[in-house]
Amino acid sequence: AAMGGRGLPVPLLLLGLPLLLGLPAAGRAASKALVCQEITVPMCKGIGYNLTYMPNQFNHDTQDEAGLEVHQFWPLVEIQCSPDLRFFLCSMYTPICLSDYTKPLPPCRSVCERAKAGCSPIMQQYGFAWPERMSCDSLPVLGDSEVLCMGYNHTEATTLPPFFGKPTRPAKDMAKNLTPLDGQRLSGLDCGQTCKCKAPLIPISKESHPLYNRIRTGKVLNCAIPCYQPYFTHDEKTFATFWIGLWSILCFLSTSTTVATFLIDMERFKYPERPIIFLSACYLFVSLGYIVRLVAGHANVACNPEHHHIHYETTGPALCTVVFLLLYFFGMASSIWWVILSLTWFLAAGMKWG
Repeated sequence: AAMGGRGLPVPLLLLGLPLLLGLPAAGRAASKALVCQEITVPMCKGIGYNLTYMPNQFNHDTQDEAGLEVHQFWPLVEIQCSPDLRFFLCSMYTPICLSDYTKPLPPCRSVCERAKAGCSPIMQQYGFAWPERMSCDSLPVLGDSEVLCMGYNHTEATTLPPFFGKPTRPAKDMAKNLTPLDGQRLSGLDCGQTCKCKAPLIPISKESHPLYNRIRTGKVLNCAIPCYQPYFTHDEKTFATFWIGLWSILCFLSTSTTVATFLIDMERFKYPERPIIFLSACYLFVSLGYIVRLVAGHANVACNPEHHHIHYETTGPALCTVVFLLLYFFGMASSIWWVILSLTWFLAAGMKWG
Protein backbone atom coordinates (compact mmCIF):
# COMPACT_ATOMS: atom_id res chain seq x y z
CA ALA A 1 0.00 0.00 0.00
CA ALA A 2 1.36 3.44 -0.83
CA MET A 3 2.21 5.67 2.10
CA GLY A 4 1.59 9.02 0.40
CA GLY A 5 -1.63 9.42 2.35
CA ARG A 6 0.25 9.47 5.66
CA GLY A 7 2.13 12.67 4.98
CA LEU A 8 5.36 11.22 3.59
CA PRO A 9 7.15 13.31 0.93
CA VAL A 10 7.58 10.43 -1.53
CA PRO A 11 5.62 7.18 -1.99
CA LEU A 12 6.83 4.26 0.04
CA LEU A 13 5.67 0.68 -0.22
CA LEU A 14 4.81 -1.15 2.98
CA LEU A 15 4.95 -4.79 1.97
CA GLY A 16 4.08 -7.88 3.98
CA LEU A 17 7.22 -9.81 4.92
CA PRO A 18 8.35 -12.59 7.30
CA LEU A 19 9.61 -11.89 10.78
CA LEU A 20 12.97 -10.08 10.78
CA LEU A 21 15.81 -12.42 11.75
CA GLY A 22 19.40 -11.56 12.52
CA LEU A 23 18.62 -8.08 13.87
CA PRO A 24 17.89 -8.70 17.54
CA ALA A 25 18.18 -5.05 18.48
CA ALA A 26 15.22 -4.28 16.28
CA GLY A 27 13.11 -6.63 18.35
CA ARG A 28 14.12 -4.84 21.49
CA ALA A 29 13.16 -1.53 19.92
CA ALA A 30 9.74 -2.91 19.09
CA SER A 31 9.04 -3.69 22.74
CA LYS A 32 9.49 -0.06 23.73
CA ALA A 33 7.19 2.83 23.06
CA LEU A 34 8.58 4.67 20.05
CA VAL A 35 9.04 8.41 20.52
CA CYS A 36 9.21 10.05 17.12
CA GLN A 37 11.79 12.79 16.56
CA GLU A 38 12.67 14.83 13.53
CA ILE A 39 15.61 13.52 11.52
CA THR A 40 18.75 15.62 12.06
CA VAL A 41 21.33 13.40 10.33
CA PRO A 42 22.32 15.52 7.29
CA MET A 43 22.58 12.59 4.88
CA CYS A 44 19.09 11.37 5.76
CA LYS A 45 17.18 14.62 5.50
CA GLY A 46 14.63 14.54 2.69
CA ILE A 47 14.99 10.78 2.28
CA GLY A 48 11.25 10.24 1.91
CA TYR A 49 10.21 10.55 5.55
CA ASN A 50 11.13 13.06 8.24
CA LEU A 51 10.58 11.26 11.56
CA THR A 52 12.71 8.60 13.22
CA TYR A 53 13.25 7.10 16.67
CA MET A 54 16.19 6.19 18.85
CA PRO A 55 17.74 3.86 19.84
CA ASN A 56 17.96 2.20 16.46
CA GLN A 57 18.70 -1.45 15.77
CA PHE A 58 22.45 -0.79 16.09
CA ASN A 59 21.89 0.52 19.65
CA HIS A 60 22.76 4.12 18.81
CA ASP A 61 21.12 6.16 21.55
CA THR A 62 21.22 9.46 19.68
CA GLN A 63 21.13 10.62 16.08
CA ASP A 64 24.60 12.08 16.56
CA GLU A 65 25.98 8.58 17.16
CA ALA A 66 24.08 7.16 14.20
CA GLY A 67 25.19 10.04 11.99
CA LEU A 68 28.88 9.54 12.78
CA GLU A 69 28.68 5.95 11.61
CA VAL A 70 26.39 6.28 8.60
CA HIS A 71 28.41 9.17 7.18
CA GLN A 72 31.33 6.80 6.69
CA PHE A 73 29.37 5.62 3.64
CA TRP A 74 29.05 9.14 2.23
CA PRO A 75 31.67 8.68 -0.55
CA LEU A 76 29.65 5.75 -1.91
CA VAL A 77 26.48 7.82 -1.78
CA GLU A 78 28.23 10.67 -3.60
CA ILE A 79 29.38 8.56 -6.53
CA GLN A 80 25.92 6.97 -6.70
CA CYS A 81 27.12 3.40 -7.03
CA SER A 82 23.47 2.55 -6.35
CA PRO A 83 20.50 4.93 -6.16
CA ASP A 84 19.09 2.71 -3.40
CA LEU A 85 22.11 3.05 -1.10
CA ARG A 86 21.14 6.31 0.62
CA PHE A 87 17.59 5.18 1.31
CA PHE A 88 18.79 1.78 2.52
CA LEU A 89 21.39 3.24 4.90
CA CYS A 90 18.97 5.78 6.33
CA SER A 91 16.25 3.18 6.81
CA MET A 92 18.76 1.17 8.87
CA TYR A 93 20.38 3.99 10.88
CA THR A 94 17.41 6.38 11.13
CA PRO A 95 14.41 4.03 10.84
CA ILE A 96 11.05 5.51 9.96
CA CYS A 97 8.74 6.39 12.85
CA LEU A 98 4.95 6.38 12.40
CA SER A 99 2.67 7.62 15.16
CA ASP A 100 0.00 5.02 14.37
CA TYR A 101 2.35 2.05 13.85
CA THR A 102 4.58 1.05 16.77
CA LYS A 103 6.53 -1.81 15.21
CA PRO A 104 9.87 -1.39 13.38
CA LEU A 105 9.71 -1.01 9.60
CA PRO A 106 12.94 -2.44 8.17
CA PRO A 107 13.89 -1.99 4.52
CA CYS A 108 12.89 -4.77 2.16
CA ARG A 109 15.54 -7.30 1.22
CA SER A 110 15.28 -6.25 -2.41
CA VAL A 111 16.38 -2.71 -1.46
CA CYS A 112 19.44 -4.12 0.29
CA GLU A 113 20.28 -6.41 -2.61
CA ARG A 114 20.12 -3.57 -5.14
CA ALA A 115 22.33 -1.38 -2.96
CA LYS A 116 24.80 -4.21 -2.39
CA ALA A 117 24.92 -5.17 -6.06
CA GLY A 118 25.92 -1.65 -7.05
CA CYS A 119 28.33 -0.76 -4.23
CA SER A 120 29.86 -3.98 -2.94
CA PRO A 121 32.22 -4.36 -5.97
CA ILE A 122 33.65 -0.90 -5.34
CA MET A 123 34.09 -1.61 -1.63
CA GLN A 124 35.90 -4.85 -2.46
CA GLN A 125 38.15 -3.00 -4.88
CA TYR A 126 39.44 -0.93 -1.96
CA GLY A 127 39.62 -3.79 0.52
CA PHE A 128 36.27 -3.40 2.32
CA ALA A 129 33.61 -6.06 2.68
CA TRP A 130 29.87 -5.46 2.88
CA PRO A 131 29.10 -5.11 6.65
CA GLU A 132 27.82 -8.35 8.15
CA ARG A 133 25.25 -6.60 10.31
CA MET A 134 23.70 -5.16 7.17
CA SER A 135 23.44 -8.58 5.58
CA CYS A 136 20.59 -8.74 3.10
CA ASP A 137 19.78 -12.28 4.23
CA SER A 138 18.75 -10.95 7.64
CA LEU A 139 16.12 -8.64 6.13
CA PRO A 140 12.55 -9.63 5.25
CA VAL A 141 11.63 -10.75 1.77
CA LEU A 142 8.63 -9.69 -0.23
CA GLY A 143 5.45 -11.75 -0.03
CA ASP A 144 4.42 -12.26 3.61
CA SER A 145 1.44 -10.48 5.16
CA GLU A 146 2.50 -10.66 8.82
CA VAL A 147 5.36 -8.14 8.89
CA LEU A 148 5.72 -4.86 7.01
CA CYS A 149 8.83 -3.52 5.29
CA MET A 150 9.44 -0.46 3.16
CA GLY A 151 11.06 0.47 -0.11
CA TYR A 152 10.73 2.81 -3.07
CA ASN A 153 8.14 2.01 -5.73
CA HIS A 154 10.55 1.23 -8.57
CA THR A 155 9.21 0.74 -12.06
CA GLU A 156 12.57 -0.32 -13.49
CA ALA A 157 15.92 -1.63 -12.39
CA THR A 158 17.80 0.89 -10.29
CA THR A 159 21.29 -0.52 -9.85
CA LEU A 160 23.74 1.53 -11.87
CA PRO A 161 27.28 0.58 -12.90
CA PRO A 162 29.98 1.91 -10.58
CA PHE A 163 31.01 5.56 -11.15
CA PHE A 164 28.39 6.08 -13.88
CA GLY A 165 25.82 8.09 -11.93
CA LYS A 166 25.90 11.87 -12.02
CA PRO A 167 26.44 13.33 -8.54
CA THR A 168 23.63 15.31 -6.99
CA ARG A 169 25.99 18.12 -5.91
CA PRO A 170 28.77 20.00 -7.74
CA ALA A 171 31.98 18.06 -7.86
CA LYS A 172 34.24 19.58 -5.25
CA ASP A 173 35.34 16.70 -3.06
CA MET A 174 38.43 14.57 -3.49
CA ALA A 175 36.23 11.52 -4.07
CA LYS A 176 35.29 12.87 -7.49
CA ASN A 177 38.75 13.86 -8.65
CA LEU A 178 39.24 10.68 -10.66
CA THR A 179 36.90 11.39 -13.55
CA PRO A 180 36.03 8.92 -16.34
CA LEU A 181 38.19 10.13 -19.23
CA ASP A 182 40.75 8.74 -21.61
CA GLY A 183 43.65 7.81 -19.39
CA GLN A 184 44.59 5.09 -16.94
CA ARG A 185 42.18 2.16 -16.57
CA LEU A 186 41.51 1.13 -12.99
CA SER A 187 42.49 -2.51 -12.77
CA GLY A 188 39.91 -4.82 -11.22
CA LEU A 189 36.90 -2.65 -12.05
CA ASP A 190 34.52 -4.03 -14.62
CA CYS A 191 32.81 -0.74 -15.36
CA GLY A 192 34.70 -0.32 -18.63
CA GLN A 193 35.72 3.25 -17.81
CA THR A 194 39.11 4.88 -17.51
CA CYS A 195 40.28 7.57 -15.11
CA LYS A 196 42.49 10.61 -15.42
CA CYS A 197 44.14 12.81 -12.80
CA LYS A 198 42.16 15.96 -12.05
CA ALA A 199 42.66 19.01 -9.78
CA PRO A 200 43.35 19.41 -6.92
CA LEU A 201 45.51 16.34 -7.62
CA ILE A 202 48.64 17.21 -9.61
CA PRO A 203 49.04 15.52 -13.03
CA ILE A 204 52.62 14.79 -14.11
CA SER A 205 52.80 14.96 -17.88
CA LYS A 206 56.42 15.87 -18.64
CA GLU A 207 58.87 13.03 -19.13
CA SER A 208 61.62 15.22 -17.67
CA HIS A 209 59.85 15.26 -14.30
CA PRO A 210 61.80 13.13 -11.77
CA LEU A 211 58.58 11.33 -10.76
CA TYR A 212 57.32 10.58 -14.26
CA ASN A 213 56.00 6.99 -14.44
CA ARG A 214 57.10 6.43 -10.83
CA ILE A 215 54.12 7.40 -8.64
CA ARG A 216 50.42 6.57 -8.48
CA THR A 217 47.45 7.99 -6.63
CA GLY A 218 44.38 5.78 -6.45
CA LYS A 219 45.98 3.46 -9.03
CA VAL A 220 46.21 6.34 -11.51
CA LEU A 221 49.73 6.67 -12.88
CA ASN A 222 51.51 10.05 -12.87
CA CYS A 223 49.11 11.60 -10.38
CA ALA A 224 50.69 13.39 -7.39
CA ILE A 225 49.17 14.56 -4.12
CA PRO A 226 48.95 18.37 -3.72
CA CYS A 227 51.08 20.02 -1.08
CA TYR A 228 48.17 21.94 0.43
CA GLN A 229 45.18 19.69 1.14
CA PRO A 230 41.71 21.18 0.55
CA TYR A 231 40.10 19.52 3.57
CA PHE A 232 40.94 22.21 6.14
CA THR A 233 40.41 25.95 6.23
CA HIS A 234 43.20 28.48 6.64
CA ASP A 235 42.14 29.15 10.25
CA GLU A 236 42.22 25.43 11.07
CA LYS A 237 45.72 25.08 9.63
CA THR A 238 46.90 28.16 11.54
CA PHE A 239 45.50 26.82 14.81
CA ALA A 240 47.07 23.39 14.24
CA THR A 241 50.46 25.00 13.58
CA PHE A 242 50.18 27.11 16.74
CA TRP A 243 49.01 24.21 18.91
CA ILE A 244 51.70 21.78 17.74
CA GLY A 245 54.35 24.48 17.99
CA LEU A 246 53.33 25.40 21.54
CA TRP A 247 53.50 21.85 22.87
CA SER A 248 56.68 21.00 20.98
CA ILE A 249 58.45 24.00 22.55
CA LEU A 250 57.21 23.07 26.04
CA CYS A 251 58.30 19.48 25.47
CA PHE A 252 61.72 20.62 24.25
CA LEU A 253 62.27 22.80 27.32
CA SER A 254 61.22 20.14 29.84
CA THR A 255 63.11 17.26 28.23
CA SER A 256 66.27 19.30 27.66
CA THR A 257 66.24 20.20 31.36
CA THR A 258 65.92 16.53 32.28
CA VAL A 259 68.74 15.45 29.96
CA ALA A 260 70.99 18.28 31.15
CA THR A 261 70.43 17.25 34.77
CA PHE A 262 71.42 13.69 33.89
CA LEU A 263 74.60 14.81 32.10
CA ILE A 264 75.65 16.87 35.12
CA ASP A 265 75.36 13.93 37.54
CA MET A 266 75.06 10.58 35.74
CA GLU A 267 75.54 8.49 38.90
CA ARG A 268 72.43 10.01 40.41
CA PHE A 269 70.07 8.19 38.05
CA LYS A 270 70.16 4.40 38.23
CA TYR A 271 67.75 1.68 37.18
CA PRO A 272 64.77 1.53 37.22
CA GLU A 273 64.74 5.34 36.85
CA ARG A 274 67.35 5.58 34.11
CA PRO A 275 65.00 4.66 31.19
CA ILE A 276 63.16 7.90 31.99
CA ILE A 277 66.29 9.76 30.91
CA PHE A 278 66.41 7.93 27.60
CA LEU A 279 62.69 8.57 27.14
CA SER A 280 63.33 12.26 27.70
CA ALA A 281 66.15 12.20 25.16
CA CYS A 282 63.87 10.58 22.57
CA TYR A 283 61.12 13.12 23.09
CA LEU A 284 63.73 15.89 23.00
CA PHE A 285 64.57 14.93 19.42
CA VAL A 286 60.91 14.39 18.50
CA SER A 287 60.06 17.90 19.68
CA LEU A 288 63.11 19.17 17.79
CA GLY A 289 61.65 17.69 14.60
CA TYR A 290 58.43 19.64 15.08
CA ILE A 291 60.38 22.80 15.90
CA VAL A 292 62.46 22.46 12.70
CA ARG A 293 59.24 22.23 10.71
CA LEU A 294 57.82 25.22 12.63
CA VAL A 295 60.88 27.40 11.98
CA ALA A 296 61.49 26.34 8.37
CA GLY A 297 57.80 26.38 7.43
CA HIS A 298 55.52 23.79 5.88
CA ALA A 299 56.39 24.74 2.30
CA ASN A 300 60.15 24.40 2.76
CA VAL A 301 59.86 21.00 4.41
CA ALA A 302 57.02 19.25 2.57
CA CYS A 303 56.39 21.05 -0.72
CA ASN A 304 57.99 20.92 -4.14
CA PRO A 305 58.00 24.64 -5.04
CA GLU A 306 58.26 23.98 -8.77
CA HIS A 307 55.42 21.50 -9.18
CA HIS A 308 53.19 22.26 -6.12
CA HIS A 309 52.99 18.66 -4.93
CA ILE A 310 54.39 17.00 -1.84
CA HIS A 311 57.94 15.71 -1.72
CA TYR A 312 58.36 12.01 -2.39
CA GLU A 313 61.20 9.77 -1.28
CA THR A 314 63.28 10.54 -4.37
CA THR A 315 62.71 14.29 -4.41
CA GLY A 316 62.68 15.28 -0.75
CA PRO A 317 65.29 17.86 0.37
CA ALA A 318 67.50 17.54 3.43
CA LEU A 319 64.93 19.25 5.67
CA CYS A 320 62.24 16.75 4.73
CA THR A 321 64.57 13.85 5.46
CA VAL A 322 65.76 15.32 8.76
CA VAL A 323 62.22 15.95 10.02
CA PHE A 324 61.17 12.44 9.05
CA LEU A 325 64.13 10.81 10.82
CA LEU A 326 63.64 12.87 13.97
CA LEU A 327 59.93 12.08 14.20
CA TYR A 328 59.96 8.46 13.06
CA PHE A 329 63.19 7.08 14.50
CA PHE A 330 63.02 8.73 17.91
CA GLY A 331 59.26 8.20 18.08
CA MET A 332 59.76 4.46 17.63
CA ALA A 333 62.70 4.48 20.06
CA SER A 334 60.57 6.17 22.71
CA SER A 335 57.98 3.41 22.41
CA ILE A 336 60.67 0.79 23.03
CA TRP A 337 61.97 2.69 26.05
CA TRP A 338 58.44 2.79 27.47
CA VAL A 339 58.44 -1.02 27.37
CA ILE A 340 61.87 -1.17 29.02
CA LEU A 341 60.77 1.29 31.71
CA SER A 342 57.68 -0.79 32.47
CA LEU A 343 59.76 -3.97 32.66
CA THR A 344 62.43 -2.51 34.96
CA TRP A 345 59.82 -0.96 37.20
CA PHE A 346 57.98 -4.28 37.45
CA LEU A 347 61.19 -6.12 38.34
CA ALA A 348 62.12 -3.52 40.95
CA ALA A 349 58.72 -2.87 42.53
CA GLY A 350 56.87 -6.13 41.88
CA MET A 351 59.63 -8.73 42.00
CA LYS A 352 61.78 -6.78 44.51
CA TRP A 353 64.87 -7.04 42.36
CA GLY A 354 67.64 -4.82 43.61
